[in-house]
Amino acid sequence: MRFLHAYARPHLAAVLCLVLGACSLHAATDDWRLGTDKNGIKVYTRKSEQGKMRTSRAEMLLPVSVDQVIAVLNDFNSYGGWFPSCRSARIIRRISDTEFLAILTYKTPWPLPDLDCAERMTIVHHPDTSFINVNCEPDAAPLTSATRIRQMHAYWKLIPVKGGTYVINEYYTDMGGIIPAWLANTQAVEIPFNIFTGVRQHVRDVYGR
Repeated sequence: MRFLHAYARPHLAAVLCLVLGACSLHAATDDWRLGTDKNGIKVYTRKSEQGKMRTSRAEMLLPVSVDQVIAVLNDFNSYGGWFPSCRSARIIRRISDTEFLAILTYKTPWPLPDLDCAERMTIVHHPDTSFINVNCEPDAAPLTSATRIRQMHAYWKLIPVKGGTYVINEYYTDMGGIIPAWLANTQAVEIPFNIFTGVRQHVRDVYGR
């Protein structure tokens, strides 16, 4: 298991996230513990009321508009280029301009099975704050050779501010024992930090900012 921990560590950031987003878990706001604050990215974690997995929350400022952030997060064809360990990502059904079903597949280190996650994404626009809500719907797509994630809740909160968009991402994912909770929780800070680093770099590549 020591070998697995050492080998899996750099890959789990993408594998365990599986979702671009976050969930509200009804815990007290003062339970958040700052895990890191570097390169303009802050990451917090707290104990979840839903299970053994910790909830993660990340924050950063992006120098682009809310609509531009949404466009990046909804460009599934690009995920393989910036989202670590993501093998494929695609929309499987559009319900409306603001709601669709998608499936993401992830390559994992041996001996773990490859994983996929079928999810419903809903965009909610408000003048002062916009959200992308993400919820796992494991039966929304036919099963593949990958192991299907069956519990995930998430959201992205996008706040227009001077200089761009303040981005908040909170999420909870339960692997159902596929990855031990103690191992997953060691990555509760690294996961969102690496994802936010990827998002920011992709924004720079797309918009030159």
